[in-house]
Amino acid sequence: MAEKFNEDNKLTPKELAKHLRQPEGEIGKEVGLQMNKGNKHICLNSYKVLNPKNKDYILEIGMGNGFFVKDLLKMADNLNYSGIDFSHIMINEATIKNKEFITSGKVSFKQASIEKLPFNDGAFDCITTTNTLYFWPQPQDNAKELLRVLKPGGKLLIAYRTKDFMEQLELTKYGFTKYNVTDVENLLNLSGFKQITSQMIKEPELDFDGKVFEMEGMYTTGIK
Repeated sequence: MAEKFNEDNKLTPKELAKHLRQPEGEIGKEVGLQMNKGNKHICLNSYKVLNPKNKDYILEIGMGNGFFVKDLLKMADNLNYSGIDFSHIMINEATIKNKEFITSGKVSFKQASIEKLPFNDGAFDCITTTNTLYFWPQPQDNAKELLRVLKPGGKLLIAYRTKDFMEQLELTKYGFTKYNVTDVENLLNLSGFKQITSQMIKEPELDFDGKVFEMEGMYTTGIK
């Protein structure tokens, strides 16, 4: 049976789109839980594609409530993880869920925007982000900011749904910029990334507002 997303239809497509971009309040907490279901496979697959190495410093853009951080930390030994989100409620939820990792010094979270990352140049071995690209305010400038905080030879991974798929969902009419693979590859190329590659990974079906979709994630990587 397909996993169900937004099965009780409490939110209109426009309201849901608003909270997917920036969850707020108690409704935002619930949307965060819904995102864990809808993003489970694309997020876990993104970590596999990222393939971090022992002792890597990793930045995740828009980690939501941080539910999958534990899975990323299993990918290699002695990883150091930083997550940013511009939703205050998601920072709070992620902090609660990852208290043990924060105490140990392995994990930290900051409320911040991709427009100006609170990190030094060359701070990270790799950066990953899942289903945030649609909301980047200035995509080329934002990609250059990611390039800035990567070490030479560092990897950026962007996980997303394609424009062809997203146009099937009514909520994407509200504040989403949609991309196909060539759009994302061109974006990274123009922003200074090298060795750009993309791959698709199929996922189990997802029931979205009563309609079942064949799911697949796209993963585009670039190297500094």
